[in-house]
Amino acid sequence: MDYRVVDSISKIEKADWDALFGDKPEGYGFYRALEESNLKEFSFFYVLLFEAGRLCCIAPVFLYEFFVGNVLEQTLGRIVAKLRSIFPRFLVFKTLFCGSPFGEHGTIGLRSDLQDRAAVIVQLAHTLQRFAEEQQARLIVFKDFCSEDAVLLDGLQAEGFFKTASFPSAIVELNVGSFDEYLGTLSHATRKDLRRKLKKSGHRSFIRTEVVDSVDSVLDDVYRLYLQTHDAGATKFERLTRDFFLSISRNLGPHCKYFLYYVHEKLAAFNLCFLYGDLLIDKFIGFDYAVSRDCNLYFVSWCYNIAWCIQHGVRHYQVGQTDYAPKTRLGARLLPLYAYARHTNFVINCLLKRLAHFLNR
Repeated sequence: MDYRVVDSISKIEKADWDALFGDKPEGYGFYRALEESNLKEFSFFYVLLFEAGRLCCIAPVFLYEFFVGNVLEQTLGRIVAKLRSIFPRFLVFKTLFCGSPFGEHGTIGLRSDLQDRAAVIVQLAHTLQRFAEEQQARLIVFKDFCSEDAVLLDGLQAEGFFKTASFPSAIVELNVGSFDEYLGTLSHATRKDLRRKLKKSGHRSFIRTEVVDSVDSVLDDVYRLYLQTHDAGATKFERLTRDFFLSISRNLGPHCKYFLYYVHEKLAAFNLCFLYGDLLIDKFIGFDYAVSRDCNLYFVSWCYNIAWCIQHGVRHYQVGQTDYAPKTRLGARLLPLYAYARHTNFVINCLLKRLAHFLNR
């Protein structure tokens, strides 16, 4: 197969993209928004494979200086961080990822009439290895792929990649007709605790909620809340820019939904969500912790979003890859995701395979 690597999605026809990816969430507009967001930590590319001159595969990839310690459980992560203070490049690798730093899961566009799709993935891996060498990247990772992708990707293990469980995604299945029915799916203790929190917050008439497609008028407040929540998180991979919150609205249009929570008419929390048919993906959140804890805004926002989904016929509420304890308690189930990784150095590859068992899940 022939291949070509381009550094902008604008160099790919949208019709070609749609023909290979189909009607998947986080599509052409999503990747275009990432490019426009001035994300200095990432360099985005797209690998195109051609069979007899015909486009048969598109793989979004990105380069990133990846510090393994950022995704390890806290005790081991602290040890690794101390070692890095002595050896600055310890477990820091220039890495070529196949996928997106912000996607819910990895996705590769393949032509529907391919006879041997798994063989195309192996060919893609060979191409990524050549491109990684050109970019002086020693580590290649197929990032966060679903269980059903194993039939395509498990063949990578014969090419020197190791497979590891990644951070799972959490999703709430809303096969209910009302919010009260949703509450009925929770344990007695959770229902009692949730009702108590909502009752306490419900008496506070100074809490106001708004759902909008863009946040241009309150952008500074949104970004402030995002940074506060991002910096408080235990696991960090990406850091959004202020431009992202503008670009994503422009590129996704009505698929972009901001849930805004005001306390005394001051923005105190938000959820940035993507809406695709009967799926709502809760992508990014921000909280003013000085206000939100007293007002139980995490639970207020969760319940408002659940009720909004039920009202609008949304049956799947996807709520991300971190902070699993409250999400599973509130009815989310975990969807396993997997990564396939390969370092060019055999010894380091074995070390990374061992460390993969200590992710901060």
